[in-house]
Amino acid sequence: MREETWSYDLIADVYDTDMGRSMPFDDVGFYRRLCVAADGRVLELGCGTGRILLDLIASGVDAIGVDRSLPMLMRVREDAASRGIPAPRVAQMDIGTLALTGKFAVILAPYSLITYLTDSDDARRVLQQLHPLLDERGIVVLDAFIPQRVDAFSDFRQDYRRQHMNGTLERAKRIESLGDGINRIERRYRLFDSREVLVSEFVTVESIRPYPPELIARVATDAGFDIGGWSYDYGTRSDSTAARFATAILKPSPGK
Repeated sequence: MREETWSYDLIADVYDTDMGRSMPFDDVGFYRRLCVAADGRVLELGCGTGRILLDLIASGVDAIGVDRSLPMLMRVREDAASRGIPAPRVAQMDIGTLALTGKFAVILAPYSLITYLTDSDDARRVLQQLHPLLDERGIVVLDAFIPQRVDAFSDFRQDYRRQHMNGTLERAKRIESLGDGINRIERRYRLFDSREVLVSEFVTVESIRPYPPELIARVATDAGFDIGGWSYDYGTRSDSTAARFATAILKPSPGK
């Protein structure tokens, strides 16, 4: 079977216009407040282009990031330089096989990173390997989309058209249900110049599994963590009613 290119390798140059602008809440501010209050080293898993990481560093947080996509990490360094932020400490690494030393006060698994782990046993193993990386009072901050009804469709349907640099970025998608809540999503990106001439087109493919709060709690418990608290829509809601995101604060269970 032909191995598909990792989606985030392809969207590194459009990520801020694409995924970054699709977040309707101030998740960055939420993470910043947690990390500043923790007053210690921070590790961000899946740091991407640094949308969160660079803000933490600019706020004086001692933060490092890992991501499996080299093009995304290259963008982190470019964006840091353009903002006058010291070169961030980042490493190319899959979250399933972390090779890190040291202790952290906070480990972030932000913006529904867990949804790419479509097997809950894989999610449990990823969380288990975080125990040695936490300091005495360390926490893991893990969020996920709260599952909504998703209808599959085989034709590409437009999500948006947005200004991107001096042109336009257009995104469309189609969805295939794979069962057990897993969806295979193909996204088609088209870049147009200022005269609306098509410059490039590419398609990304990924499988995603939403994690409801009860599944997050079960996976976390199986991985040796207690739930220290929940936030919904990054602190803008008091409970899960009508919320789009659930964020769990995980603390190692006694004896772990």
